[in-house]
Amino acid sequence: MKVTSVKSRVLAIPNNEPYYYSQGVGQGVNCVLVEVETDEGITGIGEACGDRSAEAIVEVLRAAARAIEGHSPFDIEAFLHRFYRLGKWDDMRRFANQAVAGVEMALWDIVGKACDQPVHRLFGGMVKERSSCFAFLQGNDPDKLAGDAKKWHGQGFDVIYVKVGLGYDRDLAYVAAVREAVGKEAKIRVDANQAWQVGEAIHTLQALVPFQIDFAEQPVHWTNLEGMARIREAVPIPIAIDQGCFTEFEALRAIQTRAADVITVGLHEAGGILGLKKVATVAAAGGLPICRHGVMGETGITTLASLQVLATIQNQVDGHQVMHQLLENDTIRPGLLTFDQGHLDVPDRPGLGIELDLDMVDRYAKRYEEHGPYHNIV
Repeated sequence: MKVTSVKSRVLAIPNNEPYYYSQGVGQGVNCVLVEVETDEGITGIGEACGDRSAEAIVEVLRAAARAIEGHSPFDIEAFLHRFYRLGKWDDMRRFANQAVAGVEMALWDIVGKACDQPVHRLFGGMVKERSSCFAFLQGNDPDKLAGDAKKWHGQGFDVIYVKVGLGYDRDLAYVAAVREAVGKEAKIRVDANQAWQVGEAIHTLQALVPFQIDFAEQPVHWTNLEGMARIREAVPIPIAIDQGCFTEFEALRAIQTRAADVITVGLHEAGGILGLKKVATVAAAGGLPICRHGVMGETGITTLASLQVLATIQNQVDGHQVMHQLLENDTIRPGLLTFDQGHLDVPDRPGLGIELDLDMVDRYAKRYEEHGPYHNIV
């Protein structure tokens, strides 16, 4: 079997409601649908993250196509070597990973379909039959966030996620309102998206201690591992690294510098399913768990792909990040992803278990063609 073509389509999908965080307000996402075709009629489906620049992602996908067309879809490590080493993307992984993940996902989808097996069976088999998911609150005032928290907690979600880094008083008001809404049992996690300086992070997190924060995600700039370590020493709240850890090499560095208690990483940071598994393996060697990271620019395609690899990983926390529920409509067939008490079942369908909703794909491809991409810069 040989790969004959790599095709991409940019989709601009509105959010259900504005997405407020320390880096702006998101009205929608840009997803780059990837389809890898073979000479035996099997097509693999994946998606790349077009959050920063869908146009640039499409160009990187063209470079990735040169590294896989004419080759076996089974030879994924060889493809990655050609792309990163011979294609000279090895020192540009933090952006390139967000494109190549879409191709890599699609290759695993082909391999699973060709073997008539779900991908998790090709990664050592299932150790988790279900995946615990977080409730991602939306809104920009305490009452709205509290109402959202009460709704999701009532549906069985035990991990509640709050964006902070929006100002000291505002951050405390948000977290206080959410804690009051969900009671003492639910876990609350906060994410500043690199908004703070080290002293500011320590000051704010110390103030949040009474609200029993499960972990605080990426409080300072992604390069500041020493600052992350200082925060860990100063505050009795576990610290999660996110933007600071895209690869297995960065995971090792985070462990060596004692910069984190949890590694939050997803397919688009790690460059795909294999990359996420490698990060999880390094994390396990360092005694750390992972939490699946979600990004603006993903749909149910990424959720389904993530479920396959998460099913094979022992060192993971509960409350993985999922983003497809924030969209006006998904790109996959309705019914493939259904929350049950805050959990998603791992599919047993061949490959990644993806079935596209072609009407939605066409609708949001047209939206991109007519109106261009979503962005936060206004």
